Amino acid sequence: MGTVRTGLGFLSWVGAILIVVGLILKVVWFDVASVGHNGMAPTLVRGERVLINRRASPSLGSIAVCQHPSEEGFVVGRVAATEGMTINSFGQELRLNAEPIRFERRGETSFHNGDNQRTYSLVWGTEYLGEGSHSVFREDRGRQRVKKTEVTTGKLYLLGDFRPYMGQDSRAYGMVDAASCRGTIVFRISPVEGLEDELAHGYFEPIR
Repeated sequence: MGTVRTGLGFLSWVGAILIVVGLILKVVWFDVASVGHNGMAPTLVRGERVLINRRASPSLGSIAVCQHPSEEGFVVGRVAATEGMTINSFGQELRLNAEPIRFERRGETSFHNGDNQRTYSLVWGTEYLGEGSHSVFREDRGRQRVKKTEVTTGKLYLLGDFRPYMGQDSRAYGMVDAASCRGTIVFRISPVEGLEDELAHGYFEPIR
């Protein structure tokens, strides 16, 4: 019995230490949040639980959580351009400093957007922005509708990965203040359904 009690006592101490470490990390380093819309599909889907790294500064290609430029609350979007850069689109091409951003088409899919109760027929593929790559939704012959914008000092231009859905990024609300950003989304804790198998999300995944 003494051995059992010693083992249980040890496990209790380990559990307590893990809880304390988790609380410290939450207070100092991370926030947990729920995704509030589908503007970042297929990367993020409304209702998913994600981890925000509060100590990370948004950079080109990262997913930033920033203060809305004209309303209360926060917005989520991929950093598509930083200060000193010029972003625009030409037809299906997204351009940064007049150079097209590389896109590789991977397949076709449909997605029901619960935000507006509309089902979209889409192509999806890999976009190379910054130092990494990520998946995006595009319409087969649709335009990206990014007006030519020169990003001014201290600002960021955010784009959603669901390009036909325009209401949730800088195409709708303009540039955001980099200093207002709460951090970057780096990890998925729990997924929701809504994506086809080849795009489906899992538990405890790093996010790019």
